Amino acid sequence: MSRIDIKAVLNFSAFRPEPDDSTASWRRRFPVMRTLFFGFGRNALSWRSIERTGKIDALEVARADPKEILSQTSARLKELTENGWCSVSVNTRYVISLETNLSRRVGSEELLKTNPRAVLGGRYERGKQYALTHNPETNSSILFSCEEEQTRRVETIFREAGFQIGRIACGTYVLLRHALGLVNTTKGSEQPVSTFLIVCCEGAVCALVQDQDRWLELRSRTDVYEDDLAPITDLLAPFQARLAPQIGITLIADEPLPGITERLAAVLPNRPINDLSQPGLLASLMLQN
Repeated sequence: MSRIDIKAVLNFSAFRPEPDDSTASWRRRFPVMRTLFFGFGRNALSWRSIERTGKIDALEVARADPKEILSQTSARLKELTENGWCSVSVNTRYVISLETNLSRRVGSEELLKTNPRAVLGGRYERGKQYALTHNPETNSSILFSCEEEQTRRVETIFREAGFQIGRIACGTYVLLRHALGLVNTTKGSEQPVSTFLIVCCEGAVCALVQDQDRWLELRSRTDVYEDDLAPITDLLAPFQARLAPQIGITLIADEPLPGITERLAAVLPNRPINDLSQPGLLASLMLQN
């Protein structure tokens, strides 16, 4: 065994996954390395530095074409990383929909990555990437899709700026799954959960109506808001007439949105609001996964 190999064993680096191994968690792949977490929008780019200790630094946002922003800031931002490693949340040009009667064969979520037609049947479209979340109590499923071309474009933009992408995800979909896990802590019909789940992530909004464990309606839109939160409540106000009286609101955002609960209370009155938002929440979830 060479001296380098012995050192790798002694400091445990020999037992760590490779940085480009997306099946391993971010913490395991980059345990003592500085990395960056980006939010990629249609006309905006945000970023946070992740320190060697795992500390998440403050959010920075620039509004312009992301490629242009990176061309101007890449030299400075790369200094905040080890070898340019970063994670990217794509916040534009995707679709989240509510579907029924999709295949639930064992391993279907993994099969979706290699043979999506076998899982989606007639809903399959060539040139798209998919992710899937099943409702364990009904035949409903939440389906995420985006164009492969969009993913390749994001990869090219960051590669040309000198970065290495360790993971690409959709922040809205990540937050939606996280919130569903927090809300649905009991399984079965003895304590069915009803809530109006609202996800906000760097301009994107997703709203899901859950009544007695059933997913009844989902609406998802990207590029809805920037600093003005009025477009969020304009999008959600029509739900008031369709929500059962007992249904409260569960809100989750990548960052707390000052004033959003007051706005929601105005257009969705007499409904308790449970705000699950936390500073740096999406980046924290990325570190764990």
